[in-house]
Amino acid sequence: EMEGVRASSGSDASGVTTSTHLSTPGLPSPKPSPDSSKFASSEFDAVDFLNALFPDEHSLRGVDELVGKLKLRISRVDDEILTAVRGQAGGGAKALSDLQTAQNAIASLESRVGDIKHKAATSEAMVTEICADVKKLDFAKKHLTSTITSLRRLSMLCQAVDQLETHTDQRVYKESANLLAAVTELSRNFEHYVDVGKVDELITRKDRCAATLKNHVFEDFFMNWQPSVVGSDANAVERLKNACLVLDALQPEHRDKLIGDLQNKELLSYASVFDAAAGAGGDGKSIEQIERRFSWIKRNLTVKHVMFSVFPRNWKFPELLTMSLCKLTRANLAELLDSRENVTTDDAAAKDRQTTSLIQAMHKTLAFEKDLDLLFGLGGRSETRKKGHNRTDSSVSDGSAFDGGDDGENLSASEVRARHARLVQKRQLETQKGGRALPMDSAANALADEQWSFVSVITSVFEDHLSGYVDMEEAQMVEELGRLISLEKWGALGDAYEGSGGSGTGTSSTKTVGSSLTSTFKSRLEGTTNLNGSGSNSGSNSDLQKQNRPSTENIASVAGAVDGAGEVLPSAGAVFLNVKKVFKRASTLTTGKPLLAIHGSFSRVLRAYAGALSARAKEAGVSLESQKTQKGALQKIINETLALCLIVNTAEWCAETVAPLGESMRRTLTHDGLRNSVTRDVDATEEAFHALAGEASGKLVSGVLSLTQIGKGITGTRWDILETVGDQSTHVDVMSLALTSATTTARRSLRKNTFVFFCEKLAAAVLHQVYVCILKTKRVSDTGAQQMLLDVQSIKKILLELPLTANEQFGPESKNEISKYHQKLVDRESTKTEALCKVLMSPVDGLRDTFQALLPDAKFADFQTVCELKGMRKIDATAQVATLKAVRAAMGR
Repeated sequence: EMEGVRASSGSDASGVTTSTHLSTPGLPSPKPSPDSSKFASSEFDAVDFLNALFPDEHSLRGVDELVGKLKLRISRVDDEILTAVRGQAGGGAKALSDLQTAQNAIASLESRVGDIKHKAATSEAMVTEICADVKKLDFAKKHLTSTITSLRRLSMLCQAVDQLETHTDQRVYKESANLLAAVTELSRNFEHYVDVGKVDELITRKDRCAATLKNHVFEDFFMNWQPSVVGSDANAVERLKNACLVLDALQPEHRDKLIGDLQNKELLSYASVFDAAAGAGGDGKSIEQIERRFSWIKRNLTVKHVMFSVFPRNWKFPELLTMSLCKLTRANLAELLDSRENVTTDDAAAKDRQTTSLIQAMHKTLAFEKDLDLLFGLGGRSETRKKGHNRTDSSVSDGSAFDGGDDGENLSASEVRARHARLVQKRQLETQKGGRALPMDSAANALADEQWSFVSVITSVFEDHLSGYVDMEEAQMVEELGRLISLEKWGALGDAYEGSGGSGTGTSSTKTVGSSLTSTFKSRLEGTTNLNGSGSNSGSNSDLQKQNRPSTENIASVAGAVDGAGEVLPSAGAVFLNVKKVFKRASTLTTGKPLLAIHGSFSRVLRAYAGALSARAKEAGVSLESQKTQKGALQKIINETLALCLIVNTAEWCAETVAPLGESMRRTLTHDGLRNSVTRDVDATEEAFHALAGEASGKLVSGVLSLTQIGKGITGTRWDILETVGDQSTHVDVMSLALTSATTTARRSLRKNTFVFFCEKLAAAVLHQVYVCILKTKRVSDTGAQQMLLDVQSIKKILLELPLTANEQFGPESKNEISKYHQKLVDRESTKTEALCKVLMSPVDGLRDTFQALLPDAKFADFQTVCELKGMRKIDATAQVATLKAVRAAMGR
């Protein structure tokens, strides 16, 4: 029983009351205490819970107090529940009342919307009924207005057709032209009413009048368009002018037919005089008589000026006729030039005469085309047309050559259709006219271009016949090059270049190069393909020589100092001046394949010039290597050194000048394929001059190295009998003098950067020769090795100061300094030679170890030579080399 009481009574009230919270409606439920979850659990055991609250008898004392508190709490909870239930009941009633109010409002709104729709429908019906009569009246007004306008136009058309018939019968062209334009405009309003009898009758009468007017106009032009009639009858001129107005009012094909008929009369008159196929006259059947053709065209334009004035300005009849005459002239010239090429001859003089006559004819043609541009007010278009005009576009005999680089990918649809139409028309013309278009067929197309011009219309025919001119220009440049080489002084002191063939003389080798250059170059060109794949290099070109022989002043302006130092040979400036004149002269004649052939001649001539300079550089190198530093040879040494320096400068200057020449040629040529060929020629020529600069620089270094005689001095000294170590050896003094003289001349002549490069190459060459020559000596004592080391250190100092040569002579503004690379190079090469001398100074017992320590990368042959220089027998030296090989093998080297 006590256990039951203890289980049913309590403990602390706080643990129980926390589980009795109830939620109030409308408020969030309170968070349950940690113990409340125990009551909600399905595993809750009341006995265990009470035992936990009252674990012993002593804890049962508070049971009554706990029970009282629980009853009070239960009472309060009941009150709260009752209040919540009452509140919920009142809220539900209020919600039902609000819902009913909303439903009543919706029903009222729906009723009002229905009333509005009904009133709107009623209003729309009333408006429709009111406007029905107004709409009928509006339609009636429109129909009535259209009918009145049509009747009025029909009346005007009837009156105009009547008047047109009257004026047509009377050949009153001016009024007929105005009426015809009005009738045509009025008849367009009745195009949809041709099924009406009256309308069809009026249109038929209008067409009959137009046909009659066309016949009358053609008849009047046939009867009256003659110089004798037009020049004497002012009424005839006025009548023809009015007749042109009638043709403007008719279809364009009638005007084109009249222009074509009149041009045919003029072309037949021209052909009767000059066309060989016509068989009459024949005054201009030779290319030499081309000026007579131009005179005839000019005279025709002047004499028939009044006749041409009858045409409206927008017809461009004089321009069309002149363009047709030019096209016909071009076709005749093409036949003449083809016939001239078919006649082969081995007479050089005859070929020269043919070429000269061809060039003269081309110059006359160019002048004639420019005169035509000025005559028709096209002077400002000539240069623009010349720059962008593809000459083969105006060809009527070969329209397929050089269409341009556009493959059609960037063309619009209209341009593609236009190109296709032109191709179709071209095929039709070739089929109908034996492959050659009539002049008047292409004249209108030429004038359709907004930038049209007469330039190159005729001259383009000469494009494929200028191989003789190219050969003549090339022969002239080759002969002039030979003359310049033969007169070149190569910078010799006391001589001055005379560009006109003065009294100066060069070396015998130079004269040989100059005299044989022309024949050698011509023989080289025998296998070169010219413009047409055949032909020869013409001989006589004295006129071209006189035009291209440069003056001394021009040479000085072109071949002056470059980059502030480094004069070039005068012949270089003369060669490029000659090239410039030839280029300027050729570019006025052509901008197509012949000009590219001329550029090929430029490249071959310039490479021949590089070959001539190379031959002179080799001669100078041989001369320096064979000279001795004696008084009689001193001037010769200076001259040869100066010649090599000038050749180096000239090669570099020419390599820099070739690129601008090629760029000018690329801008002048009219086709991308030709420009690519220029790039290849320029690269080959630049490479030739770069190779020449390297070759001449090498000859200069080897020649100066030979003048130092350092190798002879080292190998000629008895190093085994020297007893004391003194100042530097005599051969070092000789080398110092030779280097000072040569580097002073080089510094005065070479560019600054080239001079620095020359000093570096010379220093490396001298130190390498010192090393090699030390190994070539017979025996070396310890004292001799010490003297060698002293000489090497003196040589190092001299070579290190090479860039500073003659600093006091050139002033502080051009003072040189020793570059880091030069110092590093001299240190590297001299250290190797100094190490060799130290090896020779070491005792024989430690020779191998010393050699390996100081010269770890030296050859085994060098070690054997060192052993022999130290007095070893050959067999012992060989054994030492074998030991060194074993040591290096053990080291993995």
